[in-house]
Amino acid sequence: MNEILIINKLTKQFEGEPKPSIENIDLTLKSGRCLGIVGESGSGKSTLARAITGLIPVTSGEVIFDGKCISKFSPSQYRRIYKDLQMIFQLPRESFNPIRSLGESIVLNLKNFGFCGNYKNKAISLLNRCGLDSSFYNKFPAEVSGGECQRAAIARAIAPSPKLLICDEATSALDMIVQRKIISLLNDLKDEMGMAILFICHDISLVHYMCDDVAVMKDGRIMEKDVTSRIIHRPQNKYTKALIEASDVY
Repeated sequence: MNEILIINKLTKQFEGEPKPSIENIDLTLKSGRCLGIVGESGSGKSTLARAITGLIPVTSGEVIFDGKCISKFSPSQYRRIYKDLQMIFQLPRESFNPIRSLGESIVLNLKNFGFCGNYKNKAISLLNRCGLDSSFYNKFPAEVSGGECQRAAIARAIAPSPKLLICDEATSALDMIVQRKIISLLNDLKDEMGMAILFICHDISLVHYMCDDVAVMKDGRIMEKDVTSRIIHRPQNKYTKALIEASDVY
């Protein structure tokens, strides 16, 4: 498996802030694996996701995606790699255009990234793959449940067959039963498509269920990182131990 994402000494300090939101982050993610980033709110997880995807500029360090250093890319250069780098957000309805049907939003992603073929049939096939029937093609974001909307968001994100899928608290707005179903779907898609997943979450019990590897963040820094089983059963850092003790991971 090749390293699809390499992060070296990544730092982001917002103007006027006394200290960096993320500092000296070093991470590696291989194709076909899921890396969990876990920590409390304010630990820097979402800042890290936004820095990787070019939504905010970095202060220093580098992000290497698929062999290219993308951390200094211009917006137009970033747009050219979004076929291979997709992101799912915490609040799915807010990521959709409310006056466009779910199917139309998926079709737009297909068109943007060069799909050739019957757009509607492909969109319905993607919805089916994510557990939604063909009727959802014509439904609007406000007409479906949060879990259904997140499934549609996943269908849209996998439309261009990305090499890396970033999930930024993608299950935290859903109830526990729906969370588990979405995570099971993501795991199935990872195995089917061979893509890498960066799974950002504050709940270490979900990370335990989802991820091959885990990095624990606190105050913008990585406290420890390892394969999931060792993090869960033999944590080395006091903060990691406290996260595990506060969860239902056992």
